[in-house]
Amino acid sequence: MVLDIEADLKIYGNKNELTEAFLNIISNSKDVLKDKNEEDRLIFIKTKKLDKNRLVISFLDSGGGIDESIISKVLEPYFTTKHKSQGTGLGLTIVDKIVRERHKGIIEIYNEAFTYNQKQYIGACFSIIFDDKF
Repeated sequence: MVLDIEADLKIYGNKNELTEAFLNIISNSKDVLKDKNEEDRLIFIKTKKLDKNRLVISFLDSGGGIDESIISKVLEPYFTTKHKSQGTGLGLTIVDKIVRERHKGIIEIYNEAFTYNQKQYIGACFSIIFDDKF
């Protein structure tokens, strides 16, 4: 795990709900990374202040990204790429509900190509923007 956390940033919201959302995103990344070479298993968490009232927290992994044909569906209830014994398809739906409905945040999901330690990767990025005026 690689952290790039700006000091003194605060997210105003329900700590338990946000912890559940963030851990759910990380857990999905861990599931994808299980099948990768050990040196290629990376999760990046980055925070950044966008302006006086907004900040972004991004979760990026080195798991190869999400197939473009399904990326728009990953927040839908009961949508899963996992075997039925491994997931219900509700985890990212709950993340969406916590971020959008409970905290008036914006969640963007996209694939990102990046370089780390002089090696090229592609991974899924979950970028969440919070506004302190909710």
